[in-house]
Amino acid sequence: MLHLSITISLLAAVTAGAVTLSLERVPAYALDHNPEFAAARLRIDEASGRWRQAGRFANPELEAGYRQNVRSAENAFDFALTQKFPLTGRLRLEKAVSAAQLAAAEAEVRDAARLLAAEVRSAAVQLLALRARQALTARQLTNSRELADFMGARVRAGESSASDAQQVDLETAQLTAEGLRLDAEESARLASLRPLLGVPAVAAIEITGELAEPAPADWRGGVGERPDFTAARHQADAAQQQAVLARAQRWEDLEVGLLASHERTEDAPDGLQRDTMLGVRFSIPLPLWNRNEGRISETAATAARTRQGVDALAARLAAEAAGTRAELRALAKLVVHFDAVLLPRAAQIEALLRASYATGQTPLTEVLRARDQRLQLRRQQLDALRDYHLALTRHAAATGNILPSAKGK
Repeated sequence: MLHLSITISLLAAVTAGAVTLSLERVPAYALDHNPEFAAARLRIDEASGRWRQAGRFANPELEAGYRQNVRSAENAFDFALTQKFPLTGRLRLEKAVSAAQLAAAEAEVRDAARLLAAEVRSAAVQLLALRARQALTARQLTNSRELADFMGARVRAGESSASDAQQVDLETAQLTAEGLRLDAEESARLASLRPLLGVPAVAAIEITGELAEPAPADWRGGVGERPDFTAARHQADAAQQQAVLARAQRWEDLEVGLLASHERTEDAPDGLQRDTMLGVRFSIPLPLWNRNEGRISETAATAARTRQGVDALAARLAAEAAGTRAELRALAKLVVHFDAVLLPRAAQIEALLRASYATGQTPLTEVLRARDQRLQLRRQQLDALRDYHLALTRHAAATGNILPSAKGK
């Protein structure tokens, strides 16, 4: 049984395979495979069903009755066919309300897609940035081990002190610990990315490519209409139609009936006679006690609230787009400053100190301090580049341009 379990597990792992995606492909893949988003799309079917059901006449009613005279053979059969008709445009308004609600549901699902795309792209950016940090730490660890071997040879030759070699060994141990910490962080980020992508736990995920350098064209595009704003507008339309519908519902439906009666009556001395009668019946409700005032007041307040909500949302979206654009400009300047000024200067200082150490004019501690400073600057540069791409994702989400349909698959 144990061998069978292991075989099944291995077969599942092989079947699942690896999922390899570029950064730009990640949102589209998530929208195709995320199970929660698949469930959210069913809200459109629900709203579509309500739209198909809305605005229909009530079913007609058929009534039948039989009467028998208990003292004679006289009897009667009664039939009535009644149908209710609205006195106002209630059915048309119900259809309009459900149509606006259907449009709102479609926009809400697109907004869920927008949020999912932003979330999964942010997670992918974090993963790429983490792997860049891992690559940097791995290169630094390789250099540190080479330096440790070199220092060990110098100590054995009596050309350097044992304390210098121990300092290099300590740096190597610190970098090893940093690599282990980054591995643990990678596992945690992959665990959070899997459900977003709809990837099984046994499948590997590989995000290819690197984080590109800042480009002004990334944030100069036009602002599209966000799905949540579209949904808010449709909800406001539905609320307005609900208010009109509530006023129309002050009058209940008119009821029209067709009547038929067949009777057998005894008419002495002629005996039993048969009579058939046809008629029409009308029932008009009078709005004396219930004029739907409470519902009218409620729907009017709801319509006013949703209209104000649309205006407030429009202002917030404009501020959000402007804020992310300003953040992008600042982070782009920071990344450029690292690349053009700080990192070249740190590399130059380290090279000078290495040369000075080789001639015995500078202690090794100064060289290691300069090396650590350059490493810290490189990490900060990677963090700034990561923050730039996270802000770029927020900007694309804020402007409604993050969906694959808007950017192209």
